Amino acid sequence: MDSGYRWDDLRVAYQVAESGSLSRAGKQLGINHTTVLRAVNRLEQQLNLRLFIRHQRGYQLTDAGHLMLEKMRPIVADMQLLFNTLSSIESSPSGTLRISTVSDFSAFFAPLLHGFRQQYPQIRVQIVATDDVLSLASGDIHVAIRIGQEPREPDIIAKRLISVKLQYYAAQSYIDNYGVPRSLADVNRHLWVMPSGEKMRLAGIDQVFERLDFQQVAYQSNSFNDIESAIREGMGIGPLSMVRKPLGSEDGLQVVDFGLRTGSADMWFVYHKDLRQSTRIRALQDFLVAHLPAV
Repeated sequence: MDSGYRWDDLRVAYQVAESGSLSRAGKQLGINHTTVLRAVNRLEQQLNLRLFIRHQRGYQLTDAGHLMLEKMRPIVADMQLLFNTLSSIESSPSGTLRISTVSDFSAFFAPLLHGFRQQYPQIRVQIVATDDVLSLASGDIHVAIRIGQEPREPDIIAKRLISVKLQYYAAQSYIDNYGVPRSLADVNRHLWVMPSGEKMRLAGIDQVFERLDFQQVAYQSNSFNDIESAIREGMGIGPLSMVRKPLGSEDGLQVVDFGLRTGSADMWFVYHKDLRQSTRIRALQDFLVAHLPAV
């Protein structure tokens, strides 16, 4: 066996193992299908063993391939963190800043990030809008904007930004047809547009679900953007975040106050401790603290 294998070939094979196909690996790495195939073949020849079983649906891992994937994951993560740490040692903020945020707030952040880019034109911003909690250990995401309890993963730094309040709304068309509840005792006399999944546990939403006959839920979604659209259509009463802007009659919506203390959830600015010296991350944190609305 030739011990002088190329790191690039191992990196390509790892990406094929992660993605399950040559084409997806090539897209991730920015290289063509032929280059990926050559790298995999070259590595297998040097190792004198098969890492993959080829079939029409993609590349299936052999036992050796599974071992490579298992051992390579922490190595790739460490290399990415090393790259991020080295690239963060800079005299002025520049480079790419990858930010994950919950999908409901991606539109809210767009004007803020436009202002940030005007102040720091050398920083390129990439947003990953998802409700999943993405790991910061891999280095793929530099900053996560999260909602809820303080993040407790190891090796991260979490700074509270603001509290996000919820308020219940209804369209005027719904109110004209059904009126509004006066107390929590009235919830089953009305139709509701409510969150699904983990968002059902948010303070002020869980209290309604505790009393609500599920037949009164006219519409559910894990997206507050969808919920707002359904409320505007007059499908029912539902909760919306007040982080974007206060809504009112000029928006075609009315606040529905039925004696519920809705509470709030904290918004967190989260990053890996290895990036604490990054001027890009410090610049973004300072900018958001200065420009986020006090809601």
